[in-house]
Amino acid sequence: MRRVPALLVPAFALLAGSVSAFAPGTAAAHWSYLGAFAAMVGLAWVRMRTLRGPTRSGYAFIVAALSVWLAGDLLYDTLTWITGGLGEVTPSDLLWIAGYPLLAAGLVRLTQLRAPGRLREGLLDGLVMATVMAWLCWQFIILPAAEDQRLSLQVAVAAFYPFGDVLLFAAIAVLVLVPGTKRGPTPYLVGALALTLVGDIGISTLPELFPSLSRAVQAERLDGVLLLANSLLVAAVVHRDADRIADRITREQRLHPARVVFLGIALLVLPTMAGLHSFEGTLSRVSLVVSVVLMTTLILVRFVFVVREQERIRAVLAHQAEHDQLTGLANRPALRTMLEAALTRPRDDAFGPVLFYLDLNGFKQVNDRYGHAAGDFVLVEFARRLVAEVRPGDVAARLGGDEFVVLAEHVDSEEAAHALAGRLRALAAEPVRRGDEVYEVGVSIGLAAAGRLPQPDADALLAAADVEMYAEKTARLTSA
Repeated sequence: MRRVPALLVPAFALLAGSVSAFAPGTAAAHWSYLGAFAAMVGLAWVRMRTLRGPTRSGYAFIVAALSVWLAGDLLYDTLTWITGGLGEVTPSDLLWIAGYPLLAAGLVRLTQLRAPGRLREGLLDGLVMATVMAWLCWQFIILPAAEDQRLSLQVAVAAFYPFGDVLLFAAIAVLVLVPGTKRGPTPYLVGALALTLVGDIGISTLPELFPSLSRAVQAERLDGVLLLANSLLVAAVVHRDADRIADRITREQRLHPARVVFLGIALLVLPTMAGLHSFEGTLSRVSLVVSVVLMTTLILVRFVFVVREQERIRAVLAHQAEHDQLTGLANRPALRTMLEAALTRPRDDAFGPVLFYLDLNGFKQVNDRYGHAAGDFVLVEFARRLVAEVRPGDVAARLGGDEFVVLAEHVDSEEAAHALAGRLRALAAEPVRRGDEVYEVGVSIGLAAAGRLPQPDADALLAAADVEMYAEKTARLTSA
């Protein structure tokens, strides 16, 4: 089947929804809305048959939400036709309310796929803003509507719709705040959620603002808005890049200014309303306190996560600054720092500390014959053997290429130094094996003791050990 362009779906919804806007309450408006809605849901299910990959589960929740809402509309018409009229609460309300968590679950699933491991921050920020939104709905929509009424099924069901909108608001916040692509179907999803909020809030508040107008007429006027919102959800499903919404952004994203603005507004709303509004009822006061406590808790949790993440990043950067990226050994700057510290510490003997300069023999031949991956494997394996051999308190470092250094402070004689050099030389006696490949390497070692130098410092000790290492390497090549 030929794919329907995504933009064509909201254009079709605008055309069908305009009947509800200009002729509300008529049979033409009703059937135009219902027919268009059914056609779009059918189109979404057809598209679901071609979707593959992990995103399919997220879109399945969205299409299920649309189907549940359509089933609610059809059930309402059927019951009205059978009974001749329904009360304020109907079985359709259960279906209409059930669509909100389904839609939110689909959006969270898609967001989770495109930002694995990054959902937590956006979710916490979304919950902060949703807390404020929930309090506003409670204070200015639910409580006024429930005043002077006893607790009843009608009041309870009516309260579920604003909280369903809060759930969608949280979904919008998470979708926008979590890192990920903002192209393709994402604008359709954000627009759909925003229009759904506008339509639902309008249905809840317009009867209070314009009591002279019929509630049914006002609701049918807003059916066009909800139809357009649903069409944007369908457009996201049928979009040609629907499966790419889960594409991960590898580069680190900076903090978007809108995130700061939205969170700032959320933090200002409750204190501002507490100062400007008089809360006479017990429920109003309790709801304010609960909302403040919940929002403060979420902010503190978010703050703890941020601090821990910063500590982790600093630890990683500090480790990278002092260690060789390939082998994990200390690098040249770290070695110099530790060597200078070792030279300044008081000692009982006049021989150490001792520096061993190691250079691998035959490493270039391994690189040339087997490739750089094999060379890296040899370096990592030799570093592993080096770490296993050095004593507690000794430092193993990689200067670069195939050059390694061992700093040993607790060596008090020439004999002990040469004994340690022999053990280090034996590290290359066993060939390095990688699968079926065997790499033969050796090692040349030069040692320099601080007690044997007239003016021992870090540069002099490194230079002396380097000279000794090259002398041994030259002698080996000459004898060969």
